[in-house]
Amino acid sequence: MKKNKFIIIFTISAGLFLLSFSLGYQLVMQKPNQKLISSETNKAKKTDKDIAIIKEEEKITPNTIVEERVLYKECGDLIINNKTPSTTIINMTKEEYDNHLMKESSFLRIISFSSNKIVLWGEKDFMCDKHFIIGEEDGKIAIFKIGPQGERVLDKIFEDYPVEMLMELDQEKIEKGIRIDSEEELSDVLENFIS
Repeated sequence: MKKNKFIIIFTISAGLFLLSFSLGYQLVMQKPNQKLISSETNKAKKTDKDIAIIKEEEKITPNTIVEERVLYKECGDLIINNKTPSTTIINMTKEEYDNHLMKESSFLRIISFSSNKIVLWGEKDFMCDKHFIIGEEDGKIAIFKIGPQGERVLDKIFEDYPVEMLMELDQEKIEKGIRIDSEEELSDVLENFIS
């Protein structure tokens, strides 16, 4: 009997030990998982906040490329110029730079904005400065360049070639102005009038 009591007590003690060990193991393992889950959630929240802060702080740097795309409607040319930012616009945000553009270059609009590259778009209703006009100045054949606002800027007058010496049809063309698209074309057309 003594032996049976010892076996019963030993079995009950071993069962209680195993039960307490398994319950303790389950409780200990659940807490790290909860901490792990909550720390992952906090990381995700921090990441979202960090991204939002970065987006808000996008600014122009000295290394930012400012690309201006201007369409000249009269000639159909698209002129693209890449520039480095002036010191006055460095550290401006998109909103600040947009306000600056409204004051300085009202025809330009921001297409894209990042600290690496800014793309601007604008349209002008006149020809770009890559063209020439053969016209009349003081009754003589003259060459005009195109100014920054589309105006004709006198480049050269051919004093020895009055417009009245040309045929009537050519005189009308000269009075209206003949658009020339390249220096090569300019030489060819002038040769017809001056030779």
